[in-house]
Amino acid sequence: MCGCTGCPTGSWAAVLFHDGQKVSTVYRGGPRRLWDEVEAAYRWWDAVGRPGIHRFGLTVSQQGDQAWLDTPERPVGDEG
Repeated sequence: MCGCTGCPTGSWAAVLFHDGQKVSTVYRGGPRRLWDEVEAAYRWWDAVGRPGIHRFGLTVSQQGDQAWLDTPERPVGDEG
């Protein structure tokens, strides 16, 4: 199985998962280390108890967009 992600900066990441193996191969390129960001997001999600999708929300305003967990007073962002 292969999962890929990319962004407008030209950064990309792809991982090749092998059934039954704990080690996968990650390929990446561009200025951002996208796979590191994926791993950080997973660690955060795991640390906060692996919340389901229904616990997340999104506030959209003229000032910007903000994702949150459980309540708008608990923003989810780049702080890790």
